[in-house]
Order: sequence, then C-alpha cells, then structure tokens
Amino acid sequence: MEFKYTDPATDFSDGLMALKAYHEDFLTRGNALLQLAFELKAKGMKEQCANQCMAAFCHYEHANHLHHQDEEQALFPLLVGKSVLFDGMIERLMLDHEEIEAAWLALAEQLKQPELITDFEALQKKAVEFEKMQREHLTREDEDFSPLVKAELTTKQRAEVGAKMAELRHI
Repeated sequence: MEFKYTDPATDFSDGLMALKAYHEDFLTRGNALLQLAFELKAKGMKEQCANQCMAAFCHYEHANHLHHQDEEQALFPLLVGKSVLFDGMIERLMLDHEEIEAAWLALAEQLKQPELITDFEALQKKAVEFEKMQREHLTREDEDFSPLVKAELTTKQRAEVGAKMAELRHI
C-alpha cells in the first residue's frame, strides 16, 4: 500500500480559509487517530490498523509542520507588533506549536513502525495527549485568535498569506 500526503488546503487565494481547511482536517483526523488508538488497545494490531498507523504518520508528519510554518512564516509576521494582545497571543500559539511538535515526535516513533508497537496502552496515552494538545490549540486559535485576525487583515493581506503558504509548498 502506498501512503501519500494530500494537502488539506486546495485553494491558497485566501490564507485564512486555507488555515481553516487545516483546522477542520486536524479535528477530523484527531477523532480517527483516537478511534485507532482505542481499537488497537482493545483488539491489538491487524493489517488494517497497521495501514491506518502509517497513513496517520504520513499525514501528520507533513501537515503539522506545514501548518505551523504557515502560521509562523506567513500569518504571524503580519500581526507582530500590532498590539500587545496580538503579541501575547502569538507567543502562546508558538509555545503550543513546540509542545504539539514534541508530543507528535513521541507518537510518531510508534506510528511509523506499527509492527514494533507492543504497548498499546502507551500508544493510546500518547495519542490522547497529542490530540488533546492539538484540539486545545485549534480551539484557542478558532475562538480567540482568528476573529481578531479576520477583523485586522485586509483582503489583500489574506491573499498575501495564501501566496506565502503556496510558496512554502513550492506551488
């Protein structure tokens, strides 16, 4: 079976909409990741589950890094220095990125080699921790940060964010 990354964003004409596509994808995939972890703990490793582990690894390995790059290199530079509120929020979100990346590294070590997973309870704990961090971060962005960003950025700036995101993907 071939595992290939498919970018959740297909249109980069509006960077905020592309970021939203990532958020929706992360929420859906987070649910699937948790279901997989609970199934593995209950039933052990089967070929279908091994394939799901590899597919999750391949997707998150690219998506997390790209999404964080999108925010840190395309969006945040337009907002830094606009206000103390934006600066504080960006600092918190950057810390989240570091924590999410660390949690991902711990989980990725297992998902990328499903045949070596023997402690399904430990895998489940790592998946729950990673997904919880990811979901809390997305909630913080969607409920607190994004409404302010939408009010702050012009249509032209939103297009610039999207263009930078496309550039990061060599599109």
